[in-house]
Amino acid sequence: MPKATVNGIEIAYEVQGTGTPVLFIHGGWGGPATSLVPADLAVARALGDDVTLISFDRRSAGLSQYVLDEFTVKDIAADARALLAHLGIDRSVVIGHSMGGMVALQYAFDYPHHVIGLCLAGTGANLMPDIDLGRAGSALVARCKSEGDRAVFDSLKDTLRAAPVVSPAEPRPAEAMRRLEQRNEVVAKALKDVSEADLYRYWLGSVRNYNAFIGHDFTARLREIKMPALVIHGSGDTIVPEQYGKALHSGIAGSEFCELDGGGHGVFDYPRAHDALRAWVSKVGRSAVPA
Repeated sequence: MPKATVNGIEIAYEVQGTGTPVLFIHGGWGGPATSLVPADLAVARALGDDVTLISFDRRSAGLSQYVLDEFTVKDIAADARALLAHLGIDRSVVIGHSMGGMVALQYAFDYPHHVIGLCLAGTGANLMPDIDLGRAGSALVARCKSEGDRAVFDSLKDTLRAAPVVSPAEPRPAEAMRRLEQRNEVVAKALKDVSEADLYRYWLGSVRNYNAFIGHDFTARLREIKMPALVIHGSGDTIVPEQYGKALHSGIAGSEFCELDGGGHGVFDYPRAHDALRAWVSKVGRSAVPA
């Protein structure tokens, strides 16, 4: 992946396809698995080549620079805007998945004139206090602030090397399950071989990512969203339950809602999501072109 220095940080990114610009903001909190093995970009399969898809690794995630000082969701959104400016892209559709959805909301609040349309997938307006992974992340941040980062890492480092990457219990199509199992095997090997220094850096980056999202609740601001919006959520999502997507849909006036019956958290693995996303991007892309 090429890299661009924005806001003083090296951001890894990829541009593919030709058409309406679409910025994709990934979920998760960074960490070893995202940096040791390239992520499977399901949204690229969902959209095809008829758009210009700009994907990037958020700071302290993937192949982007790990920033070990504290940062905020607002900082991550500013990185995204600076990256698009670097690429000469003024306006784009913005898609945020899972925790990336909260960054997408921040981006829409901070840079509304740069947003053609907003897609929120498998996400919510306030995730950290309620979902299991959010509570676990908040507890880890609190422990690090109490005991010190290094002490906590030393108590966890053996577990980190053996930790499963993503639980296969979450519902997903057979082909997506196959890709996940293959990736988990590669990540498991990489975790055994990674140096302790790199493992610490990746882990601490994930702690900083957890910290960035603590205390953010955008529920009261959803009424500020005036651009076209699409919410996609699986009814079988066990990571971010569907109630969060429905709350987004209720809070954003005029938004569209695509429910994936029985679908899990990986919304872009489902053909129905592909169809809905392509049709919606095509529609909002046409409306953004001056007559």
